[in-house]
Amino acid sequence: MKRTAVVATGVLVVGGAAFAQARDTRITADEGGLSVSPFGVERTAAIGAKDAITIANRSKETLTVAVHARPWTQSSTGAVSPNRRATLGPVKVSAEDFSLAPGESRTLDVTLAATASGGSLYGALEVVGLPKDVKSRKGVVTGYRLVGSLRYHPSSKTYKLKAGTPKVSKKQLVLPVSSQGNTNEPVSGTVRVKGALGTRNGSIKATRILPGKQVSLALAKNLRAGSYTATVSLKQGTLKTTVTKKLRIK
Repeated sequence: MKRTAVVATGVLVVGGAAFAQARDTRITADEGGLSVSPFGVERTAAIGAKDAITIANRSKETLTVAVHARPWTQSSTGAVSPNRRATLGPVKVSAEDFSLAPGESRTLDVTLAATASGGSLYGALEVVGLPKDVKSRKGVVTGYRLVGSLRYHPSSKTYKLKAGTPKVSKKQLVLPVSSQGNTNEPVSGTVRVKGALGTRNGSIKATRILPGKQVSLALAKNLRAGSYTATVSLKQGTLKTTVTKKLRIK
């Protein structure tokens, strides 16, 4: 992926330091900050595959840079964020900690050493840059944090979805769906909810579900108390499946 991210604005305070953040975005180089190009890796998984990324310091001060591959955490809504308490072991970065003077850049190798059992691997590449003297400074210190995607797709995709029992969450009907395949291709579909007062038809927003993870797909909002039959048609890649679930809302 030929993408560049340059961070200079959008401050988030974390543990006393303020991080300017970006994810899969681009801000002009004139604004300064930290840049990464390309911003992430996307390729068919192959053990030993190596990709080069270049990190440049466009700020006016020396930055201490930390680069780590991390696993994703995924919420019930489908949103992902890097697990900062863990590293993605199968992905090796040639240099994890170094300093960059203003205007200096460094090219690193990101190497895939192994995959998950399904032949794929998905995670995040996190790059953090802080002023070299951050520990001696007082007050809020501005730093930079960039998060790109690591997508190592399987050479042969397997699609397998498992639907749970519909439930009401935050005033909307949702269907828990887990991915038991080996790809993060989006899951989309249609839904028909039939009750005593009639039938509702709708679409399901395309959502990426990481292999082994479960996401609650939104089906309908503001249903009254009563018995319903939900017919859900799901699609992921070449897979098409329909599930019918009966439920009662109290």
